[in-house]
Amino acid sequence: MARLIALTCEALARSVYAAAATSSHSVTVRLFRQGLHNTPKLLRRTLQNEIDAIQPGACDAILLAYGLCGLSTAKLVAHHTPIVMARAHDCITLYLGSRARYQAEFDSHPGTYWYSTDYMERQEAGAAVGLGAAGIGEAEAAYDAWVAKWGVEAADSLREEMQRWTKHYTRAAFIDTGLGETDRFAAQAQEKAKAEGWVYERIAGNRRLMTQLLHGDWPEADFLLVPPGFQIHQSADEGVVECVPAVAEEPANPALRSDAASRREARRRRRGAEA
Repeated sequence: MARLIALTCEALARSVYAAAATSSHSVTVRLFRQGLHNTPKLLRRTLQNEIDAIQPGACDAILLAYGLCGLSTAKLVAHHTPIVMARAHDCITLYLGSRARYQAEFDSHPGTYWYSTDYMERQEAGAAVGLGAAGIGEAEAAYDAWVAKWGVEAADSLREEMQRWTKHYTRAAFIDTGLGETDRFAAQAQEKAKAEGWVYERIAGNRRLMTQLLHGDWPEADFLLVPPGFQIHQSADEGVVECVPAVAEEPANPALRSDAASRREARRRRRGAEA
C-alpha cells in the first residue's frame, strides 16, 4: 500500500473523493479554491508552496489532480518526491475521461460552455457559472462597483467587452458524473442555455482518469511521472506535458527561501574554512 497526497481543485472534489474512497492506497486529499485558476501564477505559487511543505518520506507520490490549466502547473518542481499528473490541458479532459473524447467534443462543438455539479455547487460569489469561462453573470455582478469607480460610460464599455466572447458560444453542456445533486444543477445549466439561446446537452462524464490517478495506475500514454529534480513543462506534441530538469530557483515559500539562503551561507563558510 502506497501513501499518496492528492492536490486538487474544488471543481474536481467529488470525483477525487470518490476515487480515493475505493483506492487500495492511503490517500490524503487537499483541496484548493477553484477561483485560483483566474490567476495562473498565484495558483502555481500556491501549489509549489504545498509541494515544498511536504516533508521527505511523508508520502510515496504527490498526485496533481489538475490539467495544465493555462500553464498554472507548468514549472512545478518535484524535489524529493515524484509528482504524477494526467496528460490534460484542463479539467474538461479529466471530467470526460480522455483527451480523445474532449477533442471529439471540441471538433463537433467548438463553442461549448461547460458545466458540472462540483464547479457549480462551489461557485464563488461573482464567478462564472461555467467551467473555464468568464463573463456571463460576472459583468452584471461587478457593474455597480465599476460605476462607482470609473463612471457609467466606462462601466458600460467594460461590461460590453466582457460579454462579447459569449457570441462565439452555441452550446451549453452539463457533464454528469453521477455524483451529487446532478438534476438540480443540470436544470440550472439548461436554464442558462435557454437564456443565452444556446443548444443544451447533458453529457455523461467518465471518471476513468481520476480513478486511475488515485488508484496508482499510471500508464505513460495518459499520465506524466515527474521524478525528483525535474519540473513540469508544456510539450509541443499531443502528450500535453513533459518533464525537464528543474531550473535552480528560490523556493516559492518565503520560509523555505530563508532556509535555502541559510544553507548556502553555511556552505560558503565551510568552503572558506577549508581554503
